[in-house]
Amino acid sequence: SMLASTSIALSAFADDHGEKDYLSPFNVIGTKADVQTLKGSGTVLDTTDLEKFNYTDIHEILRQVPGVYVRGEEGYGFFPNISLRGVDPTRSRKTTIMEDGIPSEPSPYADPSAYYAPTAGRMAGFEVLKGSSSLKHGPNNIGGVINYLSTPIPEDKKSYLRASYGEHNERISHAYSGGTTSLGGGTLGYLLEVFDHRSDGWKTIEGQRNGTEQEPSRNAPIAKTDLMLKIGYEFAGGDYLEFKAGRMDMDADVSYQGVGIEHFNQNPYQRYVATDADNMDAEQQRYYLRYIKELSEDITLTSTAYYNEFRRNWYKLHSSGYGPATSVTGTTSTGYSYVNNPISTFDRLRGVAASPALDYKGKSNNRVYETRGIQANLDWEMGNHDLDIGFRFQDDEYYKLDYRNPTYTWGADTNGDGYADSISYAANLASGGTYQDAEALDLYLVDQFSMGALTLTPGIRYTSVDYDYKKGQSSHATKSLSNTLLGIGAGYELSETMSLFAGVHQGQALPSAEAAADEGNIEENSLATEIGIRGNVNKLYYEVVYFNTQLENMLFLASNANNLASSLNSGDGSTDGFEVLVATDLGSEGMGIPVSISATFTDTEFENGFDPNSYSGGASDLAKQQWWLANSKGKQFPYIADTLINLRGGLEFEKLSTYLNYHWQDSVFTNELNDHKLDAYGVLDWSAFYDITENVTVFGKVTNLTDEVYAHSILPGGYRPGQPQSWSLGMEFDF
Repeated sequence: SMLASTSIALSAFADDHGEKDYLSPFNVIGTKADVQTLKGSGTVLDTTDLEKFNYTDIHEILRQVPGVYVRGEEGYGFFPNISLRGVDPTRSRKTTIMEDGIPSEPSPYADPSAYYAPTAGRMAGFEVLKGSSSLKHGPNNIGGVINYLSTPIPEDKKSYLRASYGEHNERISHAYSGGTTSLGGGTLGYLLEVFDHRSDGWKTIEGQRNGTEQEPSRNAPIAKTDLMLKIGYEFAGGDYLEFKAGRMDMDADVSYQGVGIEHFNQNPYQRYVATDADNMDAEQQRYYLRYIKELSEDITLTSTAYYNEFRRNWYKLHSSGYGPATSVTGTTSTGYSYVNNPISTFDRLRGVAASPALDYKGKSNNRVYETRGIQANLDWEMGNHDLDIGFRFQDDEYYKLDYRNPTYTWGADTNGDGYADSISYAANLASGGTYQDAEALDLYLVDQFSMGALTLTPGIRYTSVDYDYKKGQSSHATKSLSNTLLGIGAGYELSETMSLFAGVHQGQALPSAEAAADEGNIEENSLATEIGIRGNVNKLYYEVVYFNTQLENMLFLASNANNLASSLNSGDGSTDGFEVLVATDLGSEGMGIPVSISATFTDTEFENGFDPNSYSGGASDLAKQQWWLANSKGKQFPYIADTLINLRGGLEFEKLSTYLNYHWQDSVFTNELNDHKLDAYGVLDWSAFYDITENVTVFGKVTNLTDEVYAHSILPGGYRPGQPQSWSLGMEFDF
């Protein structure tokens, strides 16, 4: 109703005019054509790429980009685990994620873990930077940069609706309305958007067992709604002011707990009854105000003030591995008990043990993240030089709120409504809670200049962070870190249709406030090189890139997802490989046959093992973690496949189009000791579209057409399955 009423009110005085997109996103690359001018490797996915399958999971979207590795978790892409060029994918900590050029992780400096990422299903495009061009973006750019591009304000009045219904009672709706109108001598632009995703879920939670009888099972539903408002105004003199506000609400019965291998083989889509209360309740709000000033024909200043807040309460089983009130951990020498223990180990999680009583400990992981900042960049064309000078000042705050350990039984009201039970920040600290803060300053300068067919882009980036960590009233630690990164990219035009590019640049991945101030860890550093060639032959486009990244002081942050109690720097490593992209259209007049293939071949290696003498944590943590890294020298990185291949093809007629997408991933190790693997797998998706009229389209899709059963990850607690085969049907209206 809000969408409809606002759109009607604004449309009442909107004109059908406009020379350009007045609310274009803040890009890090630009359009597909701009990829040709990059002095490094990059990819732009626009609506022509996204509309073929209408994916809502960022992992599925990015599979078509070479050099991108993904590790699914809950099956919907809510908590992305993304790696660029083989770095650690856990929580996407070593990749900068932005929306319209603004940092979007909950607190990228104070605690860089992507428990929130922008809603992929509402985006108009994505930009992925992996080469030296990513130097000016940060803070964590060892892997590279991913910029989500939100829906821009239309030039003319436009309303759009896409709605679908699918298996597991899945309902997805995406609608927006906007346009531009003359106002006060300038041009006013507006856009209002809503994205809503609901499903009964494709995992089944077992029912409680009472003696020989078992209560009915239930599904694990999810619900996510994302709203956005954009207002822009272009002044008569060309200056531009833009405001964006958004809010996301999510309620999802997702769990950290997986299942044992024998249960996975019996039914990969089951969950143990002990996870019945597991639930993520989250909300996020975001704002920015951006002003673009043309100081002269050669100088443009863009400045943005922004604020993001993310609140989440993940109520879940109190142990990453087991969690019943009576401990049954019994880990093996490697700690991966869910791999090696017999199936009876999981009886209590399934509710089949006769004693003790079937009760479980839960915990309320209630967190609040706040980021506020200002950033600006000056684009100055000065003779043969194009200077880009910028800065960002950002303050991150991260609060761990009340931590509750109730014991619950089947049928009780268990999810706790974490927000209602929250206590104040001061009271939280008084009761032993934690607070992390990071004040960061980033400065960069990049110059691009040409000498005939050769173009060079040297750059420098400086980062300084002041960390503050508190735990209760008695523990308070501070620390400052600073780093200067250098890089240079180059491009050489061999002909009008072929160019070489190369680059060398340094990168960094920062520790959290706790890891730096309380545990003494430092940033991870990298030196990345690449060389590639891109061009086109008639209708065939190609790009081939070799990359090599040397990693120093590799940083692993404490989390259940890493199975680490404390953060640590763990030595050096390297990744290198090739990325290949080939695309063409084999069709003729009246019929299009678009075909593309992307492939990535990667080799990773821990170059030295864990050095106990360099560890500053406690003795108990050291003993717990030594098995994890002591023998890692010469081993491969976990969850980085040697080979990734994505094939896409389609048939396009005047009104009918259909597409197939096949993604194949080689087997991957699941830990640093390389003593356990997940099998290789391939996923085939199919979609079809039919234009009833110029403005109305019906479509259908089948995901995982062959119903491939595969495990995409093991977090502490067991195996996690990829999505089973599912179908959806829908309609699209564009007026």
